[in-house]
Order: sequence, then structure tokens, then C-alpha cells
Amino acid sequence: MEKPGKSGLFVYMGLRTAKDWNQFLLRFFVALGIWEVASVSLRTLLFSTFYFDPNLKNFFVPMSQVFWIGPIVADLLEVFFIGILASLVRPALPYGLLGGLLLGICFSIAAFVAPALAISQFTGAFPVKLIWLWVFYQSVLCILASFVFTFSSEED
Repeated sequence: MEKPGKSGLFVYMGLRTAKDWNQFLLRFFVALGIWEVASVSLRTLLFSTFYFDPNLKNFFVPMSQVFWIGPIVADLLEVFFIGILASLVRPALPYGLLGGLLLGICFSIAAFVAPALAISQFTGAFPVKLIWLWVFYQSVLCILASFVFTFSSEED
């Protein structure tokens, strides 16, 4: 029997105590920090060839006009919701980093691969190579964040 006042999403996530919240937020900030460090070089590596392509000149915004809070907030929201998803499914995942790999791949397929297939097949709005690089980039984020959120230690 459930106690009155003890229902809701956070109870089912396992975030009942301050220790649970501290652990979740610590993992969230570690995952976000690692990703923000890796994302700068990964964005440059993957998308620089498209930036200088004359056919896509009107597609990309010049670097001086990018409002950088947008990509950072997008990464923040994505990592946070991957953390919530990881907290919800953690009891059903395999132990350790294998669970993170499984969660990251499944989330990537559902969130990025399926829409990319639909966009590339039904529209010609975006270059197909650009779509798949974006899918790869987002999948790396999902797998990295999932690794951080599903990592288990002796203290857990």
C-alpha cells in the first residue's frame, strides 16, 4: 500500500531522498560537462566541411551571428531528460556500462534515426549527408550521457 502524499514521478524514479537527488544532479553535471567539452571539437570536425560548401551558403548562420545559449540549452535539456529516462528504466537495465550502451542506442534510434529516415525519404529539404552527421552527433551525446547516468559504483 502506498503512503498518502508519496506518489508521483520522482518516487518511481528512485529520487526519494536528498542523497538520491545529489547523485542525480552530480551525474547530470558530469554528463553535461563532458559533453560540452567534447561537443566543440565534434561540431567543428563533423560540420566544418558543410559550413564552407557554396551550395549551403544560405543554410548555415555565420559564426559571429550564432546565439550560443541556444545550443547549450538544447544540450542541457537533452542530457536532463536522458537522466530522467535512465532513472526510470535503471532497474530494468543490465548492470553497469552495458546498460548505458543499450539505453543510449535505443534512445538514439527512437529519437534521431527514425525521424532522420522519415525526413530523408519524404522531403528533400536537407542534404542527406548532413542529416546523418547530425544523427551521429546526437547519438554520441545520448550514449555518453547514458554511460554517465547508468554507471554504478560500490557506494550506489
